[in-house]
Parts: sequence; structure tokens; C-alpha cells
Amino acid sequence: MNAGIVTTIGQRCKRCYSCVRECPAIAIRVVDGQAVVIEERCISCGHCVKVCSQNAKAVKNDLDFVKNEIIHSSKPIAMVAPSFPASFPNDYSKIASALRKLGFVLIIEAAFGADLISNEYNVLHQKDRKETIISSSCPAIVNLIEKYYEESVPKLAKVVSPMIAMGRYLKNNFGKDAKVVFVGPCVAKKSEILDKEVDGEIDAVLTFKELKDWFYEANINFDELEESNFDPPHAYIGKSFPLVGGLLKTANISEDVLEKDVIIVEGRTKVREILEEISAGKIQSKFIDIL
Repeated sequence: MNAGIVTTIGQRCKRCYSCVRECPAIAIRVVDGQAVVIEERCISCGHCVKVCSQNAKAVKNDLDFVKNEIIHSSKPIAMVAPSFPASFPNDYSKIASALRKLGFVLIIEAAFGADLISNEYNVLHQKDRKETIISSSCPAIVNLIEKYYEESVPKLAKVVSPMIAMGRYLKNNFGKDAKVVFVGPCVAKKSEILDKEVDGEIDAVLTFKELKDWFYEANINFDELEESNFDPPHAYIGKSFPLVGGLLKTANISEDVLEKDVIIVEGRTKVREILEEISAGKIQSKFIDIL
């Protein structure tokens, strides 16, 4: 079970309580007029950060740690989530060059990690079993199940996320002294690396926003950079992993609509609904991919 990584900036909180109303885990309470995150209930999804109009929610920031320590190590490696073109639409072809400019010696696609674990999901699906399997690559979903649907914990697939799989690959191939920084859109990844079961696989997590801040501070001018490729190994089908149905495609699992053997769920309301139905024993599907 992972620790919360979201806190409230007291002086900014203006008692609008949007976060209280919107929190999917009911993990925020009002104390002395301030909306305070209850760490033991927080699933680290970051939704409260998005809905707070006062910018009164702060996410654990690893930027100083990466800038002051990791980047000065002998093997700083940047592992980038496949969704980076959405955050850098005009400069995505130069993102590898920009990261090298910051000091990273290797720029790796996190999506290759999805290729690494795809067979494990395929094997799980092919097994003749009656129990439902829930995909476990989203740390916020794992946190939600562990904290609020404990009876469904055994149904979580015993497969690490692509990020963790790729971290292990990099440490095994480039040495334990390699320092791996995951860069992506999801704040829940900051919570995932705090789990004792995967301790040391990833050294820090930066959001795309934090990376943009770093580019700005370092005066990185994309107009002056050349286009360049990521370093190998290169992802194959794993690039589609974050998309709806991407896990099924990566793992070569067919979605049989008629048999309802596989269910894909996304969206906060639908996720809670499906988890309630699983807990009540109303779901007989073999594989459930929750985004």
C-alpha cells in the first residue's frame, strides 16, 4: 500500500471545497476551514489537483532531487512515457535532444516495458480459471482496491507495471549504479515507486509539467535543437499500452464482445461501479482492464 503524495497549501485554500466534493476516495476533510488530505485514504490519483481552482494542492516534487543529485551521477537515465507527444505537440521529435541537453546519458521509451510484461498478461488470460483477473498497471487503481476493496486484492494480476519492468531491465543491463528517472503525465507514479516491493527500481518520477519547468529553468530552446531518436531498446506494440484497449493489444488478448470474457473500464464513476459489482460477485468476466 502506497503513501499519499498530495498535500494542501494552507494559505491558498479559499474554502471552495471543490476537492472535497470531487475526491473519488473521499480522502479530504475540512480541518479549521482548510481542506486537508487524509493520507491513509488518499489513492494518489491527483484529481484534487486538477479541480482546485486556487492551486492549493501540491504534489510531491522530485525536480530538485533530480537536478541536484541524480543528474550528477555517473549514469542518469530518462525513461519517458509514450504519451509525451501530447504534452510536447510541437517539439516531440526533439524531446530526446532536450533531455540529453539536461545531462541524461540515455533516453529510453517506457513503452518497451509494456512489451516486456505483455506475455505475462497473455499467460494469465489463457489459464483455465474461474477467478476474475484485474489489470494492475495503474497505481491509483491498485491503491483504490487495496484501501477500499480488500476482498478484490487477490484478483489483482501479479504483474508489475511497464515502468517497474523497464526500471528492472535498465538496472540489470546498465548496472545498479544507474539512476532511472521516469517522466510521464501521472502523479500516481510518484506513489508507486514508494512501494517497498519495488523499492529501488525507479529512483525518481517527474511529471511532464515538472520537466517543462526544468527546460525553462535551464533555458532549453527547442528551436536550437536537432531532432533525435530515443536510445534502444525501442518499443514495439507497447506504445499502444496507455490507450483504451492497449493492454489487450499489447498482450494479444482478443476482446470477445459476445462472450463478455474481457471488460475494459475507464472513468471514475464506471471504475467504482465495476469494483462494487466485482465485490458483490456479480462479475463473471475473466479479465478486467481498468484505466
